[in-house]
Amino acid sequence: MSEAEPVDAPAVRWGLGDAVLSLAVGLVVGAIVAAAVTAATGRTEGLGYTIAGLVGLWVGLAGVPVFASRRKGTGSLAEDYGLRFGGWGDVAAGMLVGCAGQALLVPLIVSLFSAFLRHVDVAQQTKNVTGNPHGLGLAVLAPFLVVGAPVVEELFFRGLLQRSLARRLGPVAAVVGAAVVFGLVHAQPNMSGASELALITALGSFGAVLGVLAQRTGRLGPGLAAHATFNLITVLYLAR
Repeated sequence: MSEAEPVDAPAVRWGLGDAVLSLAVGLVVGAIVAAAVTAATGRTEGLGYTIAGLVGLWVGLAGVPVFASRRKGTGSLAEDYGLRFGGWGDVAAGMLVGCAGQALLVPLIVSLFSAFLRHVDVAQQTKNVTGNPHGLGLAVLAPFLVVGAPVVEELFFRGLLQRSLARRLGPVAAVVGAAVVFGLVHAQPNMSGASELALITALGSFGAVLGVLAQRTGRLGPGLAAHATFNLITVLYLAR
């Protein structure tokens, strides 16, 4: 009896169009939900507004990749986008990268902008964007920032978007492209021009580091741990 020939895995059909759709849906739904909260409360900031905007954005950033994986991929987020950990080494490495991002990378970039431009205040903007919650409010927001945001954003930016770009442009351009979009999505229109540019550059640079981790390891685990640690430090800063 001859050996059975291996069965080829089905071709993955998700790509850059799905990434564009994912981002568009997230931005539109996020804006609609935030507007609904504003209409109900009369506020354009605060805990409820922040959470509503995040959940609306995640509808697109998480929902479309999951849908694309099931309809156009293998049906496994681990296989399609690398959403998995390779062990405790991923966690340890990611925590170190997250700490370095907050302690070294972001302060360095903000300092460079401050040396040449005036009115750079990224720290105060962090408080404004989150509503500067305290006590119970911060406890409610923390899981969204430390768990929800890293999972959803890594799934989209370093999973769907970066892998889609890599197919068309190669790994280097994919890392840079996903990092630029990552930085731009975190822009805040109510900031001064200098502070906004510093924030986009700092977060985009950290996004590039996460992209390199994903490209080198072939999985999102190290970046997830790094992103969660980075955001956890932000939460601790708010708690202070």
